[in-house]
Amino acid sequence: MDFRKWIFLPIFLILAFCNAPDTKGKPNQHPAVKKINYRHRSITFVIGEDKSANKYYTNAAQYFRQHDTGENNQVIISPLSLVEILNYLNTISANERWDKINIVSHGNSWTGLAIKILPHGNRTMLETILDAQKENKIPRLRTGIYDEKSHVVLYACGLGLDKPLMYKLQEIFSADRSPKITSTKLFNIFSVGPSTSAHSLAYFYNSFYKPNHYLGKHNLAKQLTQRYPDEDIDWLAALSRKLPKEPGQPFSYKYYIPIHWTEVYQDKQNRPRLKTEDDIISWILNQPEFLHLVEDYGIPLNKYQWSVRYINYTNDLGETKPAMSIKGKTVVMSVLKELIDPETKEPYVPALDNEEFFMSL
Repeated sequence: MDFRKWIFLPIFLILAFCNAPDTKGKPNQHPAVKKINYRHRSITFVIGEDKSANKYYTNAAQYFRQHDTGENNQVIISPLSLVEILNYLNTISANERWDKINIVSHGNSWTGLAIKILPHGNRTMLETILDAQKENKIPRLRTGIYDEKSHVVLYACGLGLDKPLMYKLQEIFSADRSPKITSTKLFNIFSVGPSTSAHSLAYFYNSFYKPNHYLGKHNLAKQLTQRYPDEDIDWLAALSRKLPKEPGQPFSYKYYIPIHWTEVYQDKQNRPRLKTEDDIISWILNQPEFLHLVEDYGIPLNKYQWSVRYINYTNDLGETKPAMSIKGKTVVMSVLKELIDPETKEPYVPALDNEEFFMSL
């Protein structure tokens, strides 16, 4: 046996191991991943048409055309529905991402957004969104339309006070990631001057009366004094003013708040006959669920004009039952007082991340 073959074999293995490349502690030598620089786009939806002397939509459109409100901002003025807005957001190309999505609408903390869910449907409230979702009428946003910069800003008065609706809107405006969503707790005011337009916020103070039962300025001023005893405002002067003549001067604005309830019965014999408004109020006081809804609005029952209709109601199973439709409507006369910058003495808008004035999710 040749002893040299056996003695050189282990030496060769040792040398081969010692000369192998040392990769311990070194990063993997993979090719660098190329970062894609997406083009960002912004869009402003002005959803509505002015039907009175209040040029809210006209002034808002001019404001967003004149001011920097996001990258490559485009302004669309059209009475689009919520579903149409969502479908439009899905049209962004694969190499783009939404920067800021501005949505301008009338709104309030009681009845949500004035935007209709479908072109001929109900306005956007938590209850109507839930109904539309049950019927699969709200489209889903596709993946890849947002990034860390994406921000939805809802310019609708007092919407930031309606937390349940804000959380639901964040849900339906989300795709594979959720954009930041913000709305103000105060009133939005858009105004147009000789050379430029402006946006400001205003505190609001509410008084109420029944439609066709105007109380007069003195009675409304008395109601405001009782509701806001700590405010140093000349309520009578503010109610006589439709626009401020100087920055920060209180003025008034009128709008309507409806409320609706349908009660279903097993048979007509159990359905009550309500003949007067007092009958309706007495009935509401004995309906815990409806009463809770009314109390959430914070508007006294006797400030609504109440009506009742006797109808047949068909449920999701196709069963028709006798029912009673109760409707209330009130006029809200708000006194508005713009925020004033203590240094410039001019109206202003705080930063969107200011939690005192905005709700952001």
